Amino acid sequence: MGLPLTPEFSGGAPLRPQSRMDIKEHLPIKEQPAVVILVLHEPLRKSLVDLLQENGFAPRVAANPQEVIRLLRKKKCATVFVDYEALKMYHPGTCAKFKVACQYCRIILLCDKSQESHRKIIRDAMEIGIYACLLPPYEDWEILSMVSYYPRRRSL
Repeated sequence: MGLPLTPEFSGGAPLRPQSRMDIKEHLPIKEQPAVVILVLHEPLRKSLVDLLQENGFAPRVAANPQEVIRLLRKKKCATVFVDYEALKMYHPGTCAKFKVACQYCRIILLCDKSQESHRKIIRDAMEIGIYACLLPPYEDWEILSMVSYYPRRRSL
């Protein structure tokens, strides 16, 4: 596993490796954004936690949407990973509650659009305004890019 990747904004240059110190200078706030995982598929959840911890992040695993909301309260920025199984069990509308709890919450849906049953969940979640939908196989750089870069915002 390499270093986290972030986009360059100089003419659309490709992603480049970046150290944790570089990431911190892009954050709009003093505290690190929260990273919360609501993934019911255990091998995927374990893989996410391991990858994020190896790269200096402190992900929190939530057992249900209420715990996600509790972890997001009083946070200015957060990234929440949610899998298809969680949205199927708790309903895609749950994502809207995450955005109420944390204004600058990025919701990342992990699913497989080749599965017919996943397509409706993806559509419903996109209508709610999720940040991204990642499709398998999940590459390390894709996961890390979802948590690594937060542009500066003066309003925060």
